[in-house]
Amino acid sequence: MARCGEGSAAPMVLLGSAGVCSKGLQRKGPCERRRLKATVSEQLSQDLLRLLREEFHTDVTFSVGCTLFKAHKAVLLARVPDFYFHTIGQTSNSLTNQEPIAVENVEALEFRTFLQIIYSSNRNIKNYEEEILRKKIMEIGISQKQLDISFPKCENSSDCSLQKHEIPEDISDRDDDFISNDNYDLEPASELGEDLLKLYVKPCCPDIDIFVDGKRFKAHSVEGQLSLSSMVVFNISHVELNVMMHFIYGGTLDIPDKTNVGYILNMADMYGLEGLKEVAIYILRRDYCNFFQKPVPRTLTSILECLIIAHSVGVESLFADCMKWIVKHFTRFWSERSFANIPPEIQKSCLNMLIQSLVSIT
Repeated sequence: MARCGEGSAAPMVLLGSAGVCSKGLQRKGPCERRRLKATVSEQLSQDLLRLLREEFHTDVTFSVGCTLFKAHKAVLLARVPDFYFHTIGQTSNSLTNQEPIAVENVEALEFRTFLQIIYSSNRNIKNYEEEILRKKIMEIGISQKQLDISFPKCENSSDCSLQKHEIPEDISDRDDDFISNDNYDLEPASELGEDLLKLYVKPCCPDIDIFVDGKRFKAHSVEGQLSLSSMVVFNISHVELNVMMHFIYGGTLDIPDKTNVGYILNMADMYGLEGLKEVAIYILRRDYCNFFQKPVPRTLTSILECLIIAHSVGVESLFADCMKWIVKHFTRFWSERSFANIPPEIQKSCLNMLIQSLVSIT
């Protein structure tokens, strides 16, 4: 889950498509992947925990003794569905604010810790959920077998199923204006991301509509941190928005094949999605630059593409790495036809860096 900001960077035009894959990167690739996963996973946890602490867009209140705890039904639905059913599901099927729901046989401190684990744990939390439910079972006197239920109880149960499902490949061919999200099979950063992503992949009890290219996306205000019941997003396509929503919900670590990574990086910069920027930069380093390992002919053109993308969006670290690589192998780059097509100011920067490197050697 990422914060939204402002920006005005315009989409860039790429020289071509990247032709370098990540095969054979036995050392550099896995290390970078683990670093990215840890970074995105931690950001997702911190963002969700901040929502809990700030009580942003909360829609349910629990009463534990004399202490009140506010939470979000969508998060509870995704992470602890059995607990959701045995508390919220038994009181109301609507998403409107209700009177505080009493939770007996649990101490306030224990319940506070339980909520923090729900919102921030990157691991499976079934054991924590079962522990709380065992105490609730003691209160209402039901058997353990009754926990194996069909969930959730919404007005339209088919809309609320969180199970995996098949999605049409071409969402633009649908007659309806609603986007049934592409199943991109992208890896979430953690168990937390995997749980939350189910809410979006097959919309379960959404409360906002987002319109792009005349298409409608169903989402949750708590996930998008949006204060309006519906909104229209400009300057991005429905494909790009779909990628952005996958990341906001699940902290996904890739983008779909044939998606323009330059546009995704630009969009992430425009909307202040720093984690998605990290993902796009990782993909550029992997697929366009081969993690700056031994150069191969197909890498030369794609590194020049990456150089232009980094310059356009203002990713200084990536731009500097591309420049260093070009200078290091300047005899091969200077003969590339694609080098003549890059903007003159970038060519000049390459030349100046080359001159400085030669001066430092002498």
